[in-house]
Amino acid sequence: MADKKTTATTSKRAALRAQQEAQELAKKRRRIIGVVAGVVVIALVVVAVIVGLNHKSDDTPTSGQITPPSATKDGVYTINPDKVKDGAITVTVFQDYQCPICKDAENALGKQLNQLSTDGKIKLEYHTLTFLDNNLRNDASTRAAMAAAAADSVGKLEAYHDVIYRHQPQREGEGYTDDQLRKDFASEAGITGSDLTKFQRIYDNKQTEQFVKNSNDKGLQELQKFGSAGTPTFLINGKPWNSWNAFVQSPPSADQLLQAIKAVN
Repeated sequence: MADKKTTATTSKRAALRAQQEAQELAKKRRRIIGVVAGVVVIALVVVAVIVGLNHKSDDTPTSGQITPPSATKDGVYTINPDKVKDGAITVTVFQDYQCPICKDAENALGKQLNQLSTDGKIKLEYHTLTFLDNNLRNDASTRAAMAAAAADSVGKLEAYHDVIYRHQPQREGEGYTDDQLRKDFASEAGITGSDLTKFQRIYDNKQTEQFVKNSNDKGLQELQKFGSAGTPTFLINGKPWNSWNAFVQSPPSADQLLQAIKAVN
């Protein structure tokens, strides 16, 4: 009888111990599941925050007309506006992306003007016109201007501007293809990833079309005040600068250009 009682007691203890161990194991499993669930929740929150921030950083509407960030509604771009120093001379350039003489001016003076603008020594403005579309019976000036405005929306106006002139057709009137404007030129200007998606969306949806029209209309009105009807036209603090073409054959340094600009003023 004693052996039977001892055996029964031992069995009960073993069963109780097994039950306790099972309960502890269940608790551990619940704790692990809780920790994993917490990590998943945190990860989801982090992803949501990142997505939210990315969405917030691109607040450009997917449809409707927009004004590029570096420009006014009338179509006047200011290059490096945050770097303009007090008393800086304003240099205003009227251009058309199909204008061959504009390309000559860009080749001779473009880099120096950008450098002076970057240094804050001048306030550099651009009016982009499209009147050559009528003369050449195409719409390449308008599409190039729209693409440049889209490039400004992703912070690449200057680079894209340079690429357009770099690839201006030798034969006036051939214009630019859509593939060039939305793909090739964008790539050469360094527009990639999500910026490329945004740039192409703005261009494809023609979201800068009204801006470009305003720029042309306002620019032509301004030119008429000075008796000019063509591009390029340069103004120095609102005064016509006609001797800029003296630099076409012999481009100046940035300092030399600044002295010439000051002489006009």
